[in-house]
Amino acid sequence: MSIKRIVMCITALACLVLPATAFGQTGEQVQPAYLLQQIIQMVEENNPILKSQRSLISTIQQVPEPGAGFINLEELQSSARRIGEEGAETPLLSLSEVIQVEQFVQTKLDREKTLAEAEQIYENLKQVLISNLMEKTTEIAKLKNKQENLDELKSLFEERRDSLEKQVKVGVKPPDILFDLTERLMQTKLEIINAAREQEILKVEVAITLGGDKWEDLLNLLNRV
Repeated sequence: MSIKRIVMCITALACLVLPATAFGQTGEQVQPAYLLQQIIQMVEENNPILKSQRSLISTIQQVPEPGAGFINLEELQSSARRIGEEGAETPLLSLSEVIQVEQFVQTKLDREKTLAEAEQIYENLKQVLISNLMEKTTEIAKLKNKQENLDELKSLFEERRDSLEKQVKVGVKPPDILFDLTERLMQTKLEIINAAREQEILKVEVAITLGGDKWEDLLNLLNRV
C-alpha cells in the first residue's frame, strides 16, 4: 500500500466514523484522522514482525565494512593494476593482494545486497500489515455504523410499540397487532448485541495480532475511533 493510498484510506475511514453533522466542526474533523495515524504509527513501531525485521536490518548495518580498521579499500582499488595487459603499468599490489581486494569488494557488495533485500522485505511487510490494519479498521467502522443505525431503528420500533399499546388499551387496535412489531423489536435488539460483540472481538483481534507488547494501548486507540 503506497503512502497516497494510505492517506486516501484514512480519509475514507474518517468519513465512516464521523457523523454527518460533525463535518461542520473543525476539531471533530481532525480527530478521527489523527487517531488513525496514531494507530498506524503504533503498529509500525510495535508489531513483532516489523520489530524483528528492523532488528535484522540493524544487525546487518552494524557489521563492519570489509577490511575496516586495517585497510583502505577504495585506496587499494585505485592503486591496483590488472596484470598481463599490454602496456599495463607495473602493479602496485601483488597477485595475492589483488585477489584479497577483489574478495573484500565482493564481500562489500554482498553485504549491500543483503541490506537492500532486508530493507525491501521490511517495506513489503509494513505495507501488508498496514493494508490489513486498514481493512480491519474499516470493518470496525462499518459495524459501528450498523449498530448506530440499528439503535435508531430500535427507537422507532419502541415509539411505534408505545403508540400501539395505548391504542390496544383503549380498544382501538386488537392485541395481536403488537406481535409482529414485538418480534421485529426483539430481533433488532439481538442484531445490536451481535454488532457490538463483533466490534469488540475484531478490535481485540487487531490489537493482539498487530500491536505486539503495546496491544492494550492499540486497543484503547481503536475504542476511541
